[in-house]
Amino acid sequence: MYIESKLVEINELLFSLDLLEEKDQNIIKEEISRFSQSWLKANSKIQFTKGLFVVDTTFKNERDLTDVFSIGGEYIQISYLGKGDSHLISAKEKKPIGMGSINCCYEHDTISTIEMPANSPTHYQAVFLSKEYYLQLLKDEAWIKNNIFYRNIIEGNYIKWGTCKFHIDYSLYHILNEITQGDWESDFKKYYLDLRLKELFLSLHLCQQEVCSGVGKGISVENLEKIRTAHAYLIENFKNPPTIKVLARKVLLNELQLKKDFKKMYGKTIRSFIIELRMEKAKSLLGKYTVNEMAGILGYKSVPHFINTFKKCYGYTPKQGLNQ
Repeated sequence: MYIESKLVEINELLFSLDLLEEKDQNIIKEEISRFSQSWLKANSKIQFTKGLFVVDTTFKNERDLTDVFSIGGEYIQISYLGKGDSHLISAKEKKPIGMGSINCCYEHDTISTIEMPANSPTHYQAVFLSKEYYLQLLKDEAWIKNNIFYRNIIEGNYIKWGTCKFHIDYSLYHILNEITQGDWESDFKKYYLDLRLKELFLSLHLCQQEVCSGVGKGISVENLEKIRTAHAYLIENFKNPPTIKVLARKVLLNELQLKKDFKKMYGKTIRSFIIELRMEKAKSLLGKYTVNEMAGILGYKSVPHFINTFKKCYGYTPKQGLNQ
């Protein structure tokens, strides 16, 4: 598997690797931030070994930017656009990549042109596996034979980018961040990363079942798509969440239907879900920031309100949590 990212406007490679020639079985990690243009900041964290490539990249560009992404050989791709207004350009059309969705594909020998407009920061995360790596990784998993995506790969049926996608949920969001941003001891890095990759594919498998479950709960297919879009939007914006009115406009659903179907689908209100996301994040911040800083990071204007919410959730205050 060969993989390359070239930025057209500055005629520079972000990265270029032949992963079939990699002989080191450990995970190699690199951080790339070398461009000197005043209008462009590009930061990319890559991790790779034979048959596996993981990338987390942020672009801040004051001019339009084009990334030509080339991949050689058969590969499986899991990608997520967390921020930005990027478009995939082809000879036939220009289509938005779309924030809030994880895209899965099984392809071979592709060249993709991605356009990123000026003054719209982009953040994307992606995992690329050779077919051999993917099959070896999941061959002993009990659930895998019932997975449609896996069956297509076994049968050699290619799945184009954009035809298999899932709205992000908190579990997927957390796992993907662990995979793309995690720092581990070198002796255990590949072992740990493989475990997290298995968890990612299992979570995607469960997402397929969740779609069926949503329809079974009496939510129309059209509304289910909108509810899952709202759910994904809240995961990305829980620190500064929209009002119900604004969220309803974003997903083109009336407020009452949004609240009703959201609770039917996820078993909790939108407000409860936002609090849950904030408290999950708060727990991970303990010991790294002061209580005042934590409240600010999580979007709380009142520190006492943050402390009371934390205590109601966990049974102790953030300060008491530091001593446990």
